[in-house]
Amino acid sequence: MGRLALAGARFRRFFTRQTFFLAFAICIVWFLGLQFRRESPLRSPVVNNHPPDLRKPPRRMPTHNVLPPLEERVPCHGPRGHLLGTNRDDELLFRELDGPYLTPWAGSFEELGLDLVVMTADQRYGPYGYGEDRDDYKRQKVDWERIDWGLMQNDCFERNRHRFPVAASRFEDTRVSKPRFAPRELAKTPLIRHWHEFEPSRRTAIVVRTWRGYEYLPEDMYYLRSLVVEAALRSGAEYQVILLVDMKDYEGYDNNIWESDEAYQKGLEDAGVPPEFQSITLLWDERLLKSWYPLIDEHRTMWQVFQPMQLLALHYPEFDHFWQFEMDMRFLGDAGKFIDQLTTVARNEPRKQALERASFWHMISQTGEFDEFFKAVDKANKGGSHAWGPMRVPEILPIGPEPPVADPRNETFQWGVGEEADAITTSYCMDATIPNSWAFRNWIYGFEAGTKTPRFYCPPAIMRASRNLLFVIHQAQVEQGVSIPSEATLPSFALWHGLKLAFPQQPIFHRDRDDHAAQAKWWRGGPKASSTGLGPDRSEHPRGNGLTFWWESDWAKHIFYEWMGRKLDSGEPRPWILDDRDGKLWAPNILLHPVKHQK
Repeated sequence: MGRLALAGARFRRFFTRQTFFLAFAICIVWFLGLQFRRESPLRSPVVNNHPPDLRKPPRRMPTHNVLPPLEERVPCHGPRGHLLGTNRDDELLFRELDGPYLTPWAGSFEELGLDLVVMTADQRYGPYGYGEDRDDYKRQKVDWERIDWGLMQNDCFERNRHRFPVAASRFEDTRVSKPRFAPRELAKTPLIRHWHEFEPSRRTAIVVRTWRGYEYLPEDMYYLRSLVVEAALRSGAEYQVILLVDMKDYEGYDNNIWESDEAYQKGLEDAGVPPEFQSITLLWDERLLKSWYPLIDEHRTMWQVFQPMQLLALHYPEFDHFWQFEMDMRFLGDAGKFIDQLTTVARNEPRKQALERASFWHMISQTGEFDEFFKAVDKANKGGSHAWGPMRVPEILPIGPEPPVADPRNETFQWGVGEEADAITTSYCMDATIPNSWAFRNWIYGFEAGTKTPRFYCPPAIMRASRNLLFVIHQAQVEQGVSIPSEATLPSFALWHGLKLAFPQQPIFHRDRDDHAAQAKWWRGGPKASSTGLGPDRSEHPRGNGLTFWWESDWAKHIFYEWMGRKLDSGEPRPWILDDRDGKLWAPNILLHPVKHQK
Protein backbone atom coordinates (compact mmCIF):
# COMPACT_ATOMS: atom_id res chain seq x y z
CA MET A 1 0.00 0.00 0.00
CA GLY A 2 2.85 2.40 0.78
CA ARG A 3 4.35 1.89 -2.63
CA LEU A 4 0.96 2.54 -4.27
CA ALA A 5 0.48 5.71 -2.27
CA LEU A 6 3.93 6.92 -3.24
CA ALA A 7 3.26 6.18 -6.91
CA GLY A 8 -0.07 8.03 -6.76
CA ALA A 9 1.62 11.07 -5.26
CA ARG A 10 4.22 11.07 -8.03
CA PHE A 11 1.46 10.78 -10.66
CA ARG A 12 -0.44 13.71 -9.14
CA ARG A 13 2.71 15.83 -9.14
CA PHE A 14 3.28 14.98 -12.82
CA PHE A 15 -0.31 15.44 -13.92
CA THR A 16 -0.66 19.08 -12.92
CA ARG A 17 -3.37 21.43 -14.18
CA GLN A 18 -0.96 22.79 -16.81
CA THR A 19 -0.14 19.39 -18.25
CA PHE A 20 -3.85 18.53 -18.33
CA PHE A 21 -4.66 21.59 -20.46
CA LEU A 22 -1.65 20.91 -22.70
CA ALA A 23 -2.81 17.35 -23.37
CA PHE A 24 -6.36 18.56 -23.97
CA ALA A 25 -5.14 21.15 -26.49
CA ILE A 26 -3.16 18.52 -28.38
CA CYS A 27 -6.25 16.32 -28.63
CA ILE A 28 -8.33 19.23 -29.97
CA VAL A 29 -5.74 20.08 -32.65
CA TRP A 30 -5.52 16.41 -33.68
CA PHE A 31 -9.31 16.12 -33.93
CA LEU A 32 -9.69 19.31 -36.00
CA GLY A 33 -6.90 18.23 -38.31
CA LEU A 34 -8.59 14.90 -38.86
CA GLN A 35 -11.89 16.61 -39.66
CA PHE A 36 -10.21 19.01 -42.09
CA ARG A 37 -8.57 16.16 -43.95
CA ARG A 38 -11.90 14.39 -44.19
CA GLU A 39 -13.94 17.38 -45.29
CA SER A 40 -11.63 19.66 -47.28
CA PRO A 41 -12.03 19.34 -51.08
CA LEU A 42 -8.83 18.09 -52.69
CA ARG A 43 -7.96 19.76 -55.98
CA SER A 44 -5.61 16.98 -56.93
CA PRO A 45 -6.43 13.66 -55.32
CA VAL A 46 -3.79 10.97 -55.67
CA VAL A 47 -5.53 8.07 -57.39
CA ASN A 48 -3.84 4.68 -57.16
CA ASN A 49 -0.52 6.51 -57.12
CA HIS A 50 2.21 4.01 -56.32
CA PRO A 51 5.30 5.49 -54.62
CA PRO A 52 8.10 5.53 -57.17
CA ASP A 53 10.41 3.42 -54.99
CA LEU A 54 7.90 0.54 -55.13
CA ARG A 55 7.72 0.51 -58.91
CA LYS A 56 10.15 -1.18 -61.22
CA PRO A 57 12.40 1.46 -62.80
CA PRO A 58 11.70 1.68 -66.54
CA ARG A 59 14.30 1.10 -69.18
CA ARG A 60 15.88 4.43 -70.09
CA MET A 61 16.37 5.59 -73.66
CA PRO A 62 19.88 6.07 -75.08
CA THR A 63 21.50 9.47 -74.67
CA HIS A 64 22.09 9.83 -78.41
CA ASN A 65 19.34 8.73 -80.79
CA VAL A 66 19.97 10.15 -84.26
CA LEU A 67 18.53 8.18 -87.19
CA PRO A 68 20.06 8.14 -90.69
CA PRO A 69 18.20 9.94 -93.50
CA LEU A 70 15.82 7.96 -95.67
CA GLU A 71 16.49 7.23 -99.32
CA GLU A 72 15.16 9.62 -101.96
CA ARG A 73 11.38 9.79 -102.23
CA VAL A 74 9.77 7.85 -105.07
CA PRO A 75 6.99 9.80 -106.86
CA CYS A 76 3.42 8.63 -106.37
CA HIS A 77 0.26 8.97 -108.43
CA GLY A 78 -2.08 11.90 -107.87
CA PRO A 79 -5.87 12.06 -108.21
CA ARG A 80 -5.66 12.52 -112.00
CA GLY A 81 -3.72 9.28 -112.44
CA HIS A 82 -0.39 10.94 -113.24
CA LEU A 83 2.81 10.72 -111.24
CA LEU A 84 3.02 13.86 -109.14
CA GLY A 85 5.51 16.28 -110.61
CA THR A 86 4.75 15.28 -114.20
CA ASN A 87 1.38 16.98 -114.78
CA ARG A 88 0.76 20.70 -114.41
CA ASP A 89 -2.88 20.20 -113.42
CA ASP A 90 -1.78 18.58 -110.14
CA GLU A 91 0.69 21.34 -109.30
CA LEU A 92 0.40 24.38 -107.07
CA LEU A 93 1.15 27.61 -108.90
CA PHE A 94 2.82 30.49 -107.13
CA ARG A 95 4.76 33.67 -107.67
CA GLU A 96 7.54 35.47 -105.91
CA LEU A 97 7.06 39.09 -104.96
CA ASP A 98 9.04 41.80 -106.71
CA GLY A 99 9.80 43.51 -103.42
CA PRO A 100 10.64 42.25 -99.93
CA TYR A 101 8.51 39.54 -98.34
CA LEU A 102 6.32 40.34 -95.36
CA THR A 103 7.98 40.53 -91.94
CA PRO A 104 6.00 38.49 -89.41
CA TRP A 105 4.75 39.84 -86.11
CA ALA A 106 6.33 36.72 -84.54
CA GLY A 107 8.26 33.78 -85.89
CA SER A 108 10.27 33.64 -89.09
CA PHE A 109 9.92 32.40 -92.67
CA GLU A 110 13.67 32.12 -93.07
CA GLU A 111 14.31 30.24 -89.83
CA LEU A 112 11.55 27.75 -90.65
CA GLY A 113 12.87 27.40 -94.20
CA LEU A 114 9.57 28.26 -95.88
CA ASP A 115 9.33 29.30 -99.52
CA LEU A 116 8.87 33.06 -99.89
CA VAL A 117 5.96 32.77 -102.30
CA VAL A 118 2.37 33.96 -102.61
CA MET A 119 -0.65 32.27 -104.18
CA THR A 120 -4.21 33.03 -105.16
CA ALA A 121 -6.98 30.73 -103.97
CA ASP A 122 -7.19 29.21 -107.46
CA GLN A 123 -3.46 28.53 -107.58
CA ARG A 124 -3.58 26.99 -104.10
CA TYR A 125 -6.74 24.90 -104.25
CA GLY A 126 -7.33 24.56 -107.99
CA PRO A 127 -5.78 21.05 -108.07
CA TYR A 128 -8.33 19.95 -105.45
CA GLY A 129 -11.56 21.12 -107.08
CA TYR A 130 -11.69 24.84 -106.33
CA GLY A 131 -13.26 26.65 -109.28
CA GLU A 132 -14.08 23.49 -111.26
CA ASP A 133 -17.70 24.63 -111.59
CA ARG A 134 -16.58 27.66 -113.61
CA ASP A 135 -16.30 27.73 -117.39
CA ASP A 136 -12.74 29.05 -117.20
CA TYR A 137 -11.44 26.11 -115.11
CA LYS A 138 -8.47 24.88 -117.13
CA ARG A 139 -7.33 21.85 -115.14
CA GLN A 140 -8.40 18.29 -115.85
CA LYS A 141 -11.52 17.64 -113.77
CA VAL A 142 -11.62 14.79 -111.26
CA ASP A 143 -14.58 12.59 -110.35
CA TRP A 144 -13.94 12.95 -106.64
CA GLU A 145 -16.55 10.39 -105.62
CA ARG A 146 -14.47 7.72 -107.36
CA ILE A 147 -11.30 8.68 -105.50
CA ASP A 148 -10.19 6.41 -102.65
CA TRP A 149 -7.55 8.24 -100.62
CA GLY A 150 -6.78 5.18 -98.50
CA LEU A 151 -6.02 3.09 -101.56
CA MET A 152 -3.90 5.87 -103.06
CA GLN A 153 -1.87 6.26 -99.86
CA ASN A 154 -1.31 2.50 -99.66
CA ASP A 155 -0.25 2.37 -103.31
CA CYS A 156 2.20 5.17 -102.56
CA PHE A 157 3.54 3.22 -99.60
CA GLU A 158 4.09 0.14 -101.78
CA ARG A 159 6.06 2.24 -104.28
CA ASN A 160 8.25 3.41 -101.40
CA ARG A 161 8.26 0.32 -99.18
CA HIS A 162 11.98 -0.28 -99.78
CA ARG A 163 12.78 3.08 -98.16
CA PHE A 164 11.26 2.12 -94.81
CA PRO A 165 12.24 -0.36 -92.09
CA VAL A 166 10.24 -3.57 -91.80
CA ALA A 167 8.20 -2.02 -88.96
CA ALA A 168 6.33 0.11 -91.52
CA SER A 169 3.08 -1.23 -92.95
CA ARG A 170 -0.03 -0.34 -94.94
CA PHE A 171 -3.01 1.32 -93.29
CA GLU A 172 -6.05 -0.94 -92.92
CA ASP A 173 -9.42 0.12 -94.30
CA THR A 174 -11.91 -0.59 -91.50
CA ARG A 175 -14.71 -1.00 -94.05
CA VAL A 176 -13.16 -4.35 -95.01
CA SER A 177 -10.86 -5.13 -92.06
CA LYS A 178 -11.87 -5.50 -88.44
CA PRO A 179 -11.01 -2.27 -86.57
CA ARG A 180 -8.17 -2.58 -84.08
CA PHE A 181 -9.89 -0.22 -81.67
CA ALA A 182 -11.95 -2.15 -79.13
CA PRO A 183 -13.07 -1.66 -75.53
CA ARG A 184 -10.47 -2.73 -73.02
CA GLU A 185 -12.30 -5.89 -71.99
CA LEU A 186 -12.48 -7.07 -75.63
CA ALA A 187 -9.16 -5.82 -76.92
CA LYS A 188 -6.37 -8.06 -78.15
CA THR A 189 -3.92 -5.20 -77.76
CA PRO A 190 -1.73 -5.31 -74.62
CA LEU A 191 -2.79 -2.99 -71.83
CA ILE A 192 0.63 -1.34 -71.64
CA ARG A 193 3.32 -1.03 -74.28
CA HIS A 194 6.88 0.26 -73.93
CA TRP A 195 9.22 2.24 -76.16
CA HIS A 196 11.84 -0.52 -76.42
CA GLU A 197 9.36 -3.04 -77.85
CA PHE A 198 9.27 -1.30 -81.25
CA GLU A 199 11.75 -0.38 -83.92
CA PRO A 200 11.37 2.92 -85.82
CA SER A 201 9.13 2.79 -88.88
CA ARG A 202 10.05 6.32 -90.04
CA ARG A 203 6.37 7.04 -90.75
CA THR A 204 4.15 9.71 -89.20
CA ALA A 205 0.36 9.74 -88.92
CA ILE A 206 -1.39 13.05 -89.60
CA VAL A 207 -4.57 12.66 -87.59
CA VAL A 208 -7.39 15.05 -88.45
CA ARG A 209 -10.07 15.18 -85.78
CA THR A 210 -13.69 15.41 -86.86
CA TRP A 211 -17.03 14.20 -85.52
CA ARG A 212 -20.36 12.62 -86.37
CA GLY A 213 -22.62 15.24 -87.90
CA TYR A 214 -19.79 17.44 -89.16
CA GLU A 215 -20.84 19.30 -92.30
CA TYR A 216 -18.12 18.97 -94.93
CA LEU A 217 -18.16 22.19 -96.95
CA PRO A 218 -16.18 22.59 -100.19
CA GLU A 219 -13.30 24.32 -98.38
CA ASP A 220 -13.06 21.33 -96.01
CA MET A 221 -12.72 19.03 -98.99
CA TYR A 222 -9.96 21.18 -100.51
CA TYR A 223 -8.15 21.16 -97.18
CA LEU A 224 -8.30 17.38 -96.71
CA ARG A 225 -7.41 16.58 -100.32
CA SER A 226 -4.45 18.93 -100.18
CA LEU A 227 -3.21 17.29 -96.97
CA VAL A 228 -3.27 13.83 -98.53
CA VAL A 229 -1.59 14.88 -101.77
CA GLU A 230 0.98 17.32 -100.42
CA ALA A 231 1.90 15.56 -97.17
CA ALA A 232 1.28 11.84 -97.80
CA LEU A 233 1.70 11.34 -101.56
CA ARG A 234 4.42 13.90 -102.27
CA SER A 235 6.47 12.65 -99.30
CA GLY A 236 6.66 9.12 -100.66
CA ALA A 237 4.39 7.82 -97.87
CA GLU A 238 6.38 9.29 -94.99
CA TYR A 239 3.02 10.61 -93.79
CA GLN A 240 -0.36 8.87 -93.58
CA VAL A 241 -3.49 11.01 -93.27
CA ILE A 242 -6.18 9.55 -90.98
CA LEU A 243 -9.61 10.90 -90.05
CA LEU A 244 -10.41 10.27 -86.38
CA VAL A 245 -14.17 10.62 -85.92
CA ASP A 246 -15.82 11.24 -82.55
CA MET A 247 -19.20 9.48 -82.66
CA LYS A 248 -20.54 11.70 -79.85
CA ASP A 249 -22.32 8.94 -77.98
CA TYR A 250 -22.54 11.38 -75.07
CA GLU A 251 -25.06 13.35 -77.15
CA GLY A 252 -27.55 10.52 -77.44
CA TYR A 253 -26.09 8.37 -80.21
CA ASP A 254 -27.20 4.95 -78.99
CA ASN A 255 -25.52 2.68 -81.54
CA ASN A 256 -22.79 0.85 -79.65
CA ILE A 257 -20.24 0.63 -82.45
CA TRP A 258 -18.19 -1.97 -80.52
CA GLU A 259 -21.08 -4.41 -80.18
CA SER A 260 -20.58 -6.09 -83.56
CA ASP A 261 -19.03 -5.63 -86.98
CA GLU A 262 -22.44 -4.58 -88.26
CA ALA A 263 -22.74 -1.91 -85.57
CA TYR A 264 -19.34 -0.50 -86.51
CA GLN A 265 -20.26 -0.41 -90.20
CA LYS A 266 -23.47 1.40 -89.31
CA GLY A 267 -21.33 3.85 -87.38
CA LEU A 268 -19.24 4.48 -90.48
CA GLU A 269 -22.44 5.29 -92.37
CA ASP A 270 -23.76 7.50 -89.58
CA ALA A 271 -20.47 9.37 -89.25
CA GLY A 272 -21.23 11.30 -92.44
CA VAL A 273 -17.69 11.13 -93.82
CA PRO A 274 -17.58 11.79 -97.60
CA PRO A 275 -17.02 8.58 -99.63
CA GLU A 276 -13.53 9.53 -100.81
CA PHE A 277 -12.27 9.64 -97.18
CA GLN A 278 -14.09 6.66 -95.69
CA SER A 279 -11.16 4.29 -96.20
CA ILE A 280 -8.95 6.42 -93.92
CA THR A 281 -11.57 6.84 -91.20
CA LEU A 282 -11.34 5.50 -87.65
CA LEU A 283 -14.25 5.80 -85.20
CA TRP A 284 -14.10 6.29 -81.45
CA ASP A 285 -16.52 7.21 -78.71
CA GLU A 286 -16.59 7.94 -75.01
CA ARG A 287 -17.38 4.29 -74.24
CA LEU A 288 -13.97 3.41 -75.61
CA LEU A 289 -12.20 6.00 -73.47
CA LYS A 290 -14.06 5.02 -70.30
CA SER A 291 -13.18 1.37 -70.78
CA TRP A 292 -9.47 2.06 -71.12
CA TYR A 293 -9.20 4.85 -68.52
CA PRO A 294 -11.55 3.93 -65.64
CA LEU A 295 -9.51 5.95 -63.13
CA ILE A 296 -10.14 9.15 -65.12
CA ASP A 297 -13.47 10.87 -64.49
CA GLU A 298 -13.37 13.38 -67.36
CA HIS A 299 -13.03 12.32 -71.00
CA ARG A 300 -14.31 15.35 -72.89
CA THR A 301 -12.09 16.75 -75.61
CA MET A 302 -11.53 20.01 -73.76
CA TRP A 303 -9.73 18.07 -71.03
CA GLN A 304 -8.53 14.87 -72.66
CA VAL A 305 -8.03 15.61 -76.34
CA PHE A 306 -5.08 13.21 -76.45
CA GLN A 307 -6.79 10.11 -75.04
CA PRO A 308 -7.94 8.94 -78.51
CA MET A 309 -4.41 9.68 -79.76
CA GLN A 310 -2.96 7.60 -76.94
CA LEU A 311 -5.14 4.68 -77.99
CA LEU A 312 -4.20 5.27 -81.61
CA ALA A 313 -0.51 4.90 -80.72
CA LEU A 314 -1.29 1.80 -78.65
CA HIS A 315 -3.25 0.10 -81.45
CA TYR A 316 -1.25 1.46 -84.42
CA PRO A 317 2.37 1.37 -83.21
CA GLU A 318 3.65 1.18 -86.79
CA PHE A 319 3.76 4.99 -86.73
CA ASP A 320 6.64 6.73 -84.95
CA HIS A 321 4.85 10.06 -84.57
CA PHE A 322 1.31 11.41 -84.57
CA TRP A 323 0.31 14.92 -85.62
CA GLN A 324 -2.99 16.12 -84.21
CA PHE A 325 -4.69 18.44 -86.68
CA GLU A 326 -8.09 20.12 -86.62
CA MET A 327 -10.67 20.73 -89.34
CA ASP A 328 -10.37 24.50 -88.84
CA MET A 329 -6.74 24.76 -89.97
CA ARG A 330 -5.78 26.13 -93.37
CA PHE A 331 -2.34 26.02 -95.01
CA LEU A 332 -2.16 28.91 -97.49
CA GLY A 333 0.93 27.32 -99.04
CA ASP A 334 2.14 23.78 -99.64
CA ALA A 335 1.03 21.81 -96.55
CA GLY A 336 3.58 19.04 -97.02
CA LYS A 337 6.52 21.41 -97.22
CA PHE A 338 5.25 23.33 -94.19
CA ILE A 339 4.96 20.14 -92.11
CA ASP A 340 8.35 18.94 -93.36
CA GLN A 341 9.95 22.19 -92.23
CA LEU A 342 8.34 22.06 -88.79
CA THR A 343 9.78 18.57 -88.45
CA THR A 344 13.22 19.50 -89.77
CA VAL A 345 13.64 22.54 -87.53
CA ALA A 346 12.48 20.55 -84.50
CA ARG A 347 14.89 17.74 -85.38
CA ASN A 348 17.84 20.10 -85.65
CA GLU A 349 17.09 21.98 -82.45
CA PRO A 350 19.38 21.23 -79.49
CA ARG A 351 17.84 19.98 -76.28
CA LYS A 352 19.63 22.60 -74.21
CA GLN A 353 17.30 25.55 -73.51
CA ALA A 354 14.62 24.16 -75.84
CA LEU A 355 12.01 24.83 -73.16
CA GLU A 356 13.38 28.29 -72.51
CA ARG A 357 13.27 29.19 -76.22
CA ALA A 358 9.74 27.80 -76.43
CA SER A 359 8.64 30.07 -73.59
CA PHE A 360 9.28 33.25 -75.61
CA TRP A 361 8.00 34.30 -78.99
CA HIS A 362 10.78 35.25 -81.37
CA MET A 363 9.89 38.74 -82.58
CA ILE A 364 12.18 40.09 -85.27
CA SER A 365 11.21 43.68 -84.45
CA GLN A 366 12.43 43.15 -80.87
CA THR A 367 15.53 40.96 -81.16
CA GLY A 368 16.42 40.75 -84.82
CA GLU A 369 17.09 37.41 -86.47
CA PHE A 370 16.76 34.07 -84.71
CA ASP A 371 20.47 33.81 -83.89
CA GLU A 372 20.20 36.95 -81.78
CA PHE A 373 17.10 35.59 -80.07
CA PHE A 374 18.96 32.33 -79.40
CA LYS A 375 21.84 34.21 -77.78
CA ALA A 376 19.48 36.36 -75.71
CA VAL A 377 17.81 33.28 -74.24
CA ASP A 378 21.21 31.74 -73.45
CA LYS A 379 22.37 34.92 -71.75
CA ALA A 380 19.19 35.14 -69.67
CA ASN A 381 19.84 31.58 -68.48
CA LYS A 382 23.57 32.13 -67.84
CA GLY A 383 24.36 29.14 -70.01
CA GLY A 384 22.18 26.82 -67.95
CA SER A 385 18.88 25.08 -68.57
CA HIS A 386 15.77 24.50 -66.45
CA ALA A 387 15.05 21.16 -68.13
CA TRP A 388 18.29 19.21 -68.31
CA GLY A 389 17.23 15.62 -68.36
CA PRO A 390 13.89 14.76 -66.74
CA MET A 391 12.06 17.47 -64.80
CA ARG A 392 11.44 15.42 -61.68
CA VAL A 393 8.00 14.91 -60.17
CA PRO A 394 7.39 12.07 -57.66
CA GLU A 395 4.68 10.39 -59.70
CA ILE A 396 6.78 9.88 -62.84
CA LEU A 397 9.62 7.42 -63.37
CA PRO A 398 11.23 8.85 -66.52
CA ILE A 399 12.14 6.90 -69.63
CA GLY A 400 14.15 9.73 -71.18
CA PRO A 401 17.93 9.62 -71.46
CA GLU A 402 20.52 10.89 -69.03
CA PRO A 403 22.24 14.07 -70.25
CA PRO A 404 25.76 13.64 -71.66
CA VAL A 405 27.17 15.93 -68.95
CA ALA A 406 25.85 16.75 -65.49
CA ASP A 407 26.01 20.54 -65.84
CA PRO A 408 24.30 22.08 -68.90
CA ARG A 409 26.73 24.98 -68.75
CA ASN A 410 29.41 22.53 -69.89
CA GLU A 411 27.48 21.50 -73.00
CA THR A 412 27.76 23.37 -76.31
CA PHE A 413 24.25 23.00 -77.77
CA GLN A 414 25.05 19.71 -79.47
CA TRP A 415 22.91 17.25 -77.51
CA GLY A 416 19.71 16.44 -79.36
CA VAL A 417 20.72 17.94 -82.70
CA GLY A 418 19.51 15.55 -85.38
CA GLU A 419 17.19 13.75 -82.96
CA GLU A 420 13.46 13.62 -83.65
CA ALA A 421 11.41 15.67 -81.19
CA ASP A 422 8.95 13.78 -79.01
CA ALA A 423 6.70 16.81 -78.64
CA ILE A 424 6.39 19.54 -81.28
CA THR A 425 4.19 22.49 -80.39
CA THR A 426 2.83 25.06 -82.83
CA SER A 427 2.74 27.92 -80.34
CA TYR A 428 4.77 29.16 -77.42
CA CYS A 429 4.60 27.63 -73.94
CA MET A 430 3.73 29.15 -70.58
CA ASP A 431 4.54 28.12 -67.02
CA ALA A 432 1.34 27.03 -65.28
CA THR A 433 2.81 27.45 -61.80
CA ILE A 434 3.24 31.23 -61.89
CA PRO A 435 0.20 33.49 -61.34
CA ASN A 436 -1.80 33.44 -64.56
CA SER A 437 -5.30 33.69 -65.99
CA TRP A 438 -5.24 30.28 -67.69
CA ALA A 439 -8.75 28.87 -67.38
CA PHE A 440 -7.45 25.38 -66.56
CA ARG A 441 -4.70 26.27 -64.07
CA ASN A 442 -6.35 24.43 -61.15
CA TRP A 443 -7.37 21.35 -63.14
CA ILE A 444 -4.83 18.71 -62.12
CA TYR A 445 -5.46 15.29 -60.64
CA GLY A 446 -3.24 12.59 -59.19
CA PHE A 447 -0.21 14.72 -58.28
CA GLU A 448 0.65 15.21 -54.61
CA ALA A 449 2.01 18.72 -55.19
CA GLY A 450 -1.27 19.78 -56.80
CA THR A 451 -1.05 23.07 -58.64
CA LYS A 452 2.60 23.44 -57.61
CA THR A 453 3.50 20.53 -59.90
CA PRO A 454 5.69 21.92 -62.71
CA ARG A 455 3.57 22.13 -65.86
CA PHE A 456 3.72 23.99 -69.15
CA TYR A 457 0.81 24.67 -71.49
CA CYS A 458 1.17 25.57 -75.16
CA PRO A 459 -2.22 26.41 -76.71
CA PRO A 460 -3.65 25.30 -79.05
CA ALA A 461 -3.34 21.50 -78.77
CA ILE A 462 -2.28 21.22 -82.42
CA MET A 463 0.91 19.29 -81.75
CA ARG A 464 2.96 16.27 -82.73
CA ALA A 465 3.63 13.47 -80.26
CA SER A 466 5.98 10.53 -80.56
CA ARG A 467 4.72 7.01 -80.02
CA ASN A 468 7.00 6.83 -76.96
CA LEU A 469 5.44 9.93 -75.42
CA LEU A 470 1.88 8.73 -76.01
CA PHE A 471 2.79 5.34 -74.50
CA VAL A 472 3.93 6.86 -71.19
CA ILE A 473 0.92 9.20 -70.96
CA HIS A 474 -1.35 6.22 -71.58
CA GLN A 475 0.42 4.17 -68.91
CA ALA A 476 0.19 6.95 -66.31
CA GLN A 477 -3.52 7.39 -66.94
CA VAL A 478 -4.24 3.64 -66.86
CA GLU A 479 -2.18 2.81 -63.77
CA GLN A 480 -2.30 6.02 -61.74
CA GLY A 481 -5.28 8.02 -62.99
CA VAL A 482 -3.24 11.20 -63.35
CA SER A 483 -4.50 13.92 -65.67
CA ILE A 484 -3.86 17.50 -66.69
CA PRO A 485 -5.56 19.65 -69.36
CA SER A 486 -5.06 18.96 -73.05
CA GLU A 487 -2.90 22.02 -73.74
CA ALA A 488 -0.43 20.94 -71.05
CA THR A 489 -0.43 17.18 -71.62
CA LEU A 490 2.26 16.70 -74.27
CA PRO A 491 4.76 19.35 -73.16
CA SER A 492 4.49 18.50 -69.46
CA PHE A 493 4.80 14.73 -69.85
CA ALA A 494 7.69 15.21 -72.27
CA LEU A 495 9.52 17.35 -69.71
CA TRP A 496 8.79 14.99 -66.82
CA HIS A 497 10.21 12.09 -68.81
CA GLY A 498 13.18 13.99 -70.19
CA LEU A 499 11.96 13.65 -73.78
CA LYS A 500 12.75 16.19 -76.46
CA LEU A 501 10.45 19.23 -76.75
CA ALA A 502 10.58 21.72 -79.63
CA PHE A 503 8.69 24.80 -80.77
CA PRO A 504 9.59 25.65 -84.39
CA GLN A 505 8.56 29.28 -84.52
CA GLN A 506 6.22 29.54 -87.49
CA PRO A 507 5.48 33.01 -88.93
CA ILE A 508 2.46 34.68 -87.34
CA PHE A 509 0.86 38.02 -88.22
CA HIS A 510 -1.35 40.44 -86.31
CA ARG A 511 -4.31 42.43 -87.57
CA ASP A 512 -2.93 45.58 -85.91
CA ARG A 513 0.53 45.51 -87.45
CA ASP A 514 1.38 49.04 -86.32
CA ASP A 515 0.17 48.65 -82.75
CA HIS A 516 3.60 48.50 -81.15
CA ALA A 517 2.19 48.97 -77.66
CA ALA A 518 0.11 45.80 -77.99
CA GLN A 519 3.09 43.89 -79.32
CA ALA A 520 5.15 45.06 -76.35
CA LYS A 521 2.51 43.60 -74.01
CA TRP A 522 3.03 40.23 -75.65
CA TRP A 523 6.82 40.60 -75.65
CA ARG A 524 6.98 41.77 -72.02
CA GLY A 525 10.64 42.59 -72.24
CA GLY A 526 11.61 39.24 -73.73
CA PRO A 527 14.54 37.20 -72.44
CA LYS A 528 16.47 40.29 -71.36
CA ALA A 529 13.80 41.29 -68.81
CA SER A 530 13.13 37.76 -67.53
CA SER A 531 14.40 37.10 -64.01
CA THR A 532 14.42 33.33 -64.58
CA GLY A 533 15.13 33.04 -68.30
CA LEU A 534 12.03 30.85 -68.49
CA GLY A 535 9.46 33.07 -70.16
CA PRO A 536 8.35 36.59 -69.23
CA ASP A 537 7.94 37.29 -65.52
CA ARG A 538 4.37 38.45 -66.11
CA SER A 539 1.95 35.94 -67.59
CA GLU A 540 -0.71 38.46 -68.63
CA HIS A 541 -0.92 39.29 -72.31
CA PRO A 542 -3.56 40.84 -74.61
CA ARG A 543 -6.23 38.73 -76.23
CA GLY A 544 -5.11 36.90 -79.33
CA ASN A 545 -8.21 37.50 -81.46
CA GLY A 546 -6.17 39.47 -84.00
CA LEU A 547 -3.54 36.79 -84.67
CA THR A 548 -3.31 34.51 -87.69
CA PHE A 549 -2.73 31.48 -85.45
CA TRP A 550 -4.21 31.49 -81.96
CA TRP A 551 -7.06 29.56 -80.38
CA GLU A 552 -9.38 32.58 -79.98
CA SER A 553 -8.53 34.41 -83.21
CA ASP A 554 -11.34 35.77 -85.37
CA TRP A 555 -9.00 37.35 -87.92
CA ALA A 556 -7.89 34.02 -89.42
CA LYS A 557 -11.30 33.32 -90.93
CA HIS A 558 -11.56 36.88 -92.30
CA ILE A 559 -8.28 36.36 -94.15
CA PHE A 560 -9.33 33.00 -95.53
CA TYR A 561 -12.81 33.89 -96.74
CA GLU A 562 -11.71 37.22 -98.21
CA TRP A 563 -8.98 35.36 -100.10
CA MET A 564 -11.52 32.77 -101.27
CA GLY A 565 -13.70 35.55 -102.70
CA ARG A 566 -16.37 35.56 -99.98
CA LYS A 567 -16.27 38.86 -98.16
CA LEU A 568 -17.74 38.56 -94.68
CA ASP A 569 -20.42 40.97 -93.55
CA SER A 570 -18.36 42.21 -90.63
CA GLY A 571 -17.52 45.78 -91.50
CA GLU A 572 -13.81 44.94 -91.33
CA PRO A 573 -11.44 46.20 -94.01
CA ARG A 574 -9.67 43.75 -96.27
CA PRO A 575 -6.91 41.98 -94.29
CA TRP A 576 -3.71 43.84 -94.98
CA ILE A 577 -1.61 40.71 -95.49
CA LEU A 578 -3.53 39.93 -98.71
CA ASP A 579 -1.77 41.52 -101.67
CA ASP A 580 -4.16 42.92 -104.32
CA ARG A 581 -2.43 42.76 -107.71
CA ASP A 582 -3.87 42.45 -111.19
CA GLY A 583 -7.35 42.15 -109.71
CA LYS A 584 -6.36 39.05 -107.70
CA LEU A 585 -5.69 38.48 -104.01
CA TRP A 586 -2.39 36.84 -103.10
CA ALA A 587 -1.80 35.22 -99.71
CA PRO A 588 1.54 34.54 -98.00
CA ASN A 589 2.79 31.07 -97.10
CA ILE A 590 1.32 30.78 -93.58
CA LEU A 591 -0.90 28.53 -91.48
CA LEU A 592 -4.27 29.88 -90.30
CA HIS A 593 -6.22 28.74 -87.23
CA PRO A 594 -9.08 28.76 -86.47
CA VAL A 595 -11.09 29.12 -89.66
CA LYS A 596 -14.63 28.37 -88.53
CA HIS A 597 -17.40 27.68 -91.02
CA GLN A 598 -18.97 30.74 -92.58
CA LYS A 599 -21.90 29.89 -94.84
